[in-house]
Formats: sequence, C-alpha cells, structure tokens
Amino acid sequence: MESILSTKWCREHEVAVLSNLSDNEPEQAYPVAITCDSDEFLLQKVRTELGSPISPCIKSKAEIHQLLSRNSDRIEEDILKPEGAQNTSWESEPIVNLVNSLIERAIDLKATDIHLEPTAQSLRVRLRQDGLLNDYKSLPIWISEPVLVRLKILSEIDITDKRIPHDGSFRFEGFKHAANIRVSTLPVQGGEKGVLRILPIAEGPHTKLESLGLSMASLQFLRDTFSNPQGLFLVTGPTGSGKTTTLHAGLQEILSKQVNVTTIEDPVEYPLEGAAQVQVNEKCGFTFAAALRAILRQDPDVIMVGEIRDKETAQIALRAAQTGHLVVSTLHTNSAKAAYSRLEDLGVSRSALQESLLGIMAQRLLRCRPASTLPYSGRTAVAEILKPDGNYVDGTLRENARRLVESGYTDITEIKRVFGNVE
Repeated sequence: MESILSTKWCREHEVAVLSNLSDNEPEQAYPVAITCDSDEFLLQKVRTELGSPISPCIKSKAEIHQLLSRNSDRIEEDILKPEGAQNTSWESEPIVNLVNSLIERAIDLKATDIHLEPTAQSLRVRLRQDGLLNDYKSLPIWISEPVLVRLKILSEIDITDKRIPHDGSFRFEGFKHAANIRVSTLPVQGGEKGVLRILPIAEGPHTKLESLGLSMASLQFLRDTFSNPQGLFLVTGPTGSGKTTTLHAGLQEILSKQVNVTTIEDPVEYPLEGAAQVQVNEKCGFTFAAALRAILRQDPDVIMVGEIRDKETAQIALRAAQTGHLVVSTLHTNSAKAAYSRLEDLGVSRSALQESLLGIMAQRLLRCRPASTLPYSGRTAVAEILKPDGNYVDGTLRENARRLVESGYTDITEIKRVFGNVE
C-alpha cells in the first residue's frame, strides 16, 4: 500500500509518514510523525487518507521538515517511473514537486544558475557552481514542456508564444530555502531552453564590505566613496561577477545614517532593510529611466541604479550625481577604463563624467583553494579601482589576481580560466 498523502498536504499539516506498508500487512499501523498527538481531528484525517491504522510518534517541527526533505529528494526518481508519465501537465503534483525539488537541490549545492537544455533524447540539467557549468542530471524529454510551462506560469510569462525569448521572475518559498528566481527562456532547436538565476534571499543583507575579500586600500576607498554626499560611482564586470553584492555591501555602511536610500532594480534581488527598493517593469513602461525620474521627486540622498542600460538612464543618473545626490550603479564592461567608452556610446562625454565621477571599480570572482575561507561561497572578489585622476588604487585586475596566486588563495589555472593568457 502506498501513501496518497501529498507532500504539499504533509508540509501544511506538519505530518510525515515514516514508512509504507506492503499489501501483506494490511492491519499493521503506519508510523506517522506528528507535532501533537492530541489533535484527534488531524489524526483521523491521516487515518482516512492512508486507509490504515496509524502509530503516532511525536517529533519537532524541524525533525518533520527534515523527514519531508528527505522524501523530496526521491521525487525526481519517482517521476521517472513508467506510471509517472501518466500525469505530467504543468499543474500536476509530480511536475510541481519536480520543479521545487530542482530549485531546492540547486540551492543546497550553492548553484547560482540552473540550465534546462532540451536535446534530441533528454532534458539536460546543468548547474553553475563557483562559476563553472556542471552536469547535474538528465531527465526524459517529455518532461521538458511541462517543466517550462510551470516556470512560465510562476514567472507570469506568456505560455502561448514559444517563438520568441521571454523573461520573468518569481519568489520561491521552498521547504528549506527561499529565493528570488529570474527565469529566461529561449527558443532553440528541439524546444525551449530555460535558465534560472537563483538569488538566495538570506544572503544579501549579511554581506559587509569587509567580507568581500578586497585589499585594505580598496576597502578604505569604498568606505570613503559611500560616505560622499554626492557623485557617481560605478561597478563593472560581466554577469555573475558580484556587482550587485558589492553595491549592497556599500549601502549597508550608510543605511544607519540619516539619509534616504532608494534602489532601482530588475528585479529586487535582496531585501535591504532601511532602503526603499523599487522594481522596474519594462513591460508596462516603468523603465530604469522612468523610475529614476520619479525617485528624484522623492527627496533622495543616495540612489542605486541596478544597471545603466541606455542613453536616457545614463544622462539622468549623471545629472542626479551633479545635483547633490550620491548615485551608484553598474555597467557591463571588461575593465574600469572601458567604462569611459561605454558611457560615451551612451551619450555621456568624458569631460561631463569627470565633473562628478568618484571612481570606477571592475571586478571578477575567482575560485579559492579548498583550504581558504574567503566569501562568495568558495570564491573571492578580485578588483581594480580606477580613480578620477586615472590612477589605480592598488593595481589592475590581473596584478591583483596574481597576488592572490602568490598568497595561495587560488592558482594560475583559475586565473587563466577567468582572464585568459596572463603572460
């Protein structure tokens, strides 16, 4: 006999069936973990659902959660059984549980991204861990569509049009973890590819500048920068290089002061207590530029712009920095010096930029050796900071990366992976 109690129902009522009985043991009682054995109504509900006597045993909520978590690890195996293919629409419990299990497990493994890639025979699942994309598992190809539809529904993405890319996001409230999930879909040969960016909610507020692994000179420069009453400070680097984490860490330094801090993000990645966080919605015209214009009427002292993407946002941000506001933002460039060219492409002249520029920081994340205890879940930031006078605070990216090798925090293979040939 198999339990027909759903995982969702067990979580809601804090009940865990400890084992299933065989058909040869119809009179034997199910061992059932429960937080209170005096709730007769709940006990009777469990008996009715199982169709069998039960033997309640008292467990704490944490213990029951752990038991259910172990059961969820078997969800992926259960759905692969032949009978599991009978109910695989996006709203079916097997698909819902599979999606939840994948996200939970990815967070357990400290992955930053989940890649769902349809091939001719299977749905390939890969996880990005410490910057590298690793194979996680291969699922039957018939699972691909209901899983993608489930993710689209959660992200409020149009499920009817598979011909174009889509982007969306949702808040994941799992059994063990909570996270903001950004979903991107792309039509490819054989179906749609999905990529999930995982932004664990618990990590953001606890990040401090001193925990980023930067040099003392860089750390002091950042503290001085974030204490400025006005000006523009930029952090550059590729996607996933920790730019937003660095800006949030800097804002943590000043949130306790008597200032109005407002952020504009897409999406809001981490809660920042003490700041007003605004999420853009480009589908309805609420862009970075539109949000920035509105915020300037809210008497701000400090403004974080998640990313300068276009000419209008660049010009408004610069104007705000010139008129008594501290503005911090990010750009996608490979180096600090390249930020000048990028802003010139967006219509910002170098002379206008120099009037309000506080500095430009470029950064990457490098994997640490196992024995090291640096941040970013096994990675550390390596950075260069370009001052307005054209000098670096304490060296370029590659120079500082070599110092990490000499100090034993990482190795030359990792440097070459991130920067290419360093000779």
